[in-house]
Amino acid sequence: MIAFIASLNTSVKVLLFNNFGFNLGFYMLLPYLSRYITNDLGLTAGFAGFVIGFRMMSQQGLFLVGGTLADRFNYRTVIMAGCAVRVLGFALFSLVVSPAGIIVAAFMTGFAAALFSPAYQALMARLTENHPMREKVYAIQNVSTQAGVFFGPLCGLLLLGSGFTILCFVAATVFFILLLLQWNYLPRMEGSERGSQLSVWEDWLKVFKRRNFILFCFAMSAYYLLFNQIYILLPLSVPNERSVAAIFTLSAILGVTLQMPISNLTTRHFSRPFRLGLGLALMGCSFPLMSLPFGSLAEIPLGPLLTTIVLTLGMLIVFPPAISMVPELGGECNHGVCFGVFYLFAGIAGAAGGGLTAWMWELNPRALLAGLVIFSLIFALALWFSAKLAEKPPKNEQVVTGI
Repeated sequence: MIAFIASLNTSVKVLLFNNFGFNLGFYMLLPYLSRYITNDLGLTAGFAGFVIGFRMMSQQGLFLVGGTLADRFNYRTVIMAGCAVRVLGFALFSLVVSPAGIIVAAFMTGFAAALFSPAYQALMARLTENHPMREKVYAIQNVSTQAGVFFGPLCGLLLLGSGFTILCFVAATVFFILLLLQWNYLPRMEGSERGSQLSVWEDWLKVFKRRNFILFCFAMSAYYLLFNQIYILLPLSVPNERSVAAIFTLSAILGVTLQMPISNLTTRHFSRPFRLGLGLALMGCSFPLMSLPFGSLAEIPLGPLLTTIVLTLGMLIVFPPAISMVPELGGECNHGVCFGVFYLFAGIAGAAGGGLTAWMWELNPRALLAGLVIFSLIFALALWFSAKLAEKPPKNEQVVTGI
């Protein structure tokens, strides 16, 4: 893996490091925000939940806007703007104590991600457009994500000893360093729609008319609904905070250590459509393990840990080929809008599915677990089918292969 990374051009390496930094800074702060709002500021748990949800919606609802800006201007500028807004948002969390100020800071942190995530993915797609091992690059990207998820909360926990204000400024500093890195090393690559005579609405319509792409986004929305259960259903199924920490740590360690071996193994033996369907089915079939009486280890139930292992393995199978398909199905143009649409589907599924599964867990856990299995199998077939269609684009659909 190290030799492969060394063979990549400098801009791709910087993007991979950026991805690690994005997740490091984010997970350094966000896991401790709710506790700060309730314990330190004395505000209600309901308000804390609203802030977390509002941050998520301000991110998901504006992905398409961020992707459009990336295509219409240039990727580096939009990525840097996202980092700058994240710096201000994190710094604001440490300075304000009023509910209104907290809400503004939450909006800024969400809007920042809506800016840099589609722009980042669009630039990565442009830089790897002709790379024969694009999927492997995305596998390494997922490794960098999981490394940030692993180290972020640990760094945040250490910094909390110095106070939440210090934690906020250190997390903001991470994004400021990334801002400087981007300024110096990312290319000023113009967006694919720079100078386009089409309106923004026509740009969006052009992407939404790609039926194979929209079918793929719809099928992949199931991945994000299932993935989000590591933040919702699994914590609800365990008795203590130590178990929650064990779930997150285990998932991150598996992501860092097994992503490349799993990608290499499955790519060698299975087609891309089969890998996508297999991984999604595996994710859904992991949930019944939660309810089986496997006992516990150091007061940590083994059932949820086994679910975490199988769920994460499915995620590792699905993610690299899925992300590599977004620019392909988009015709290698409108990269920002394509990733904006993709993340919009993901965000809606994650948010709506999260609330629904939490409600059903309280109502009837067994029915929920069975439903997740059936749901995953249906969408695994849909994902397999959409990937098969991608291998043979319709003759009447014009596919742009260059910029």
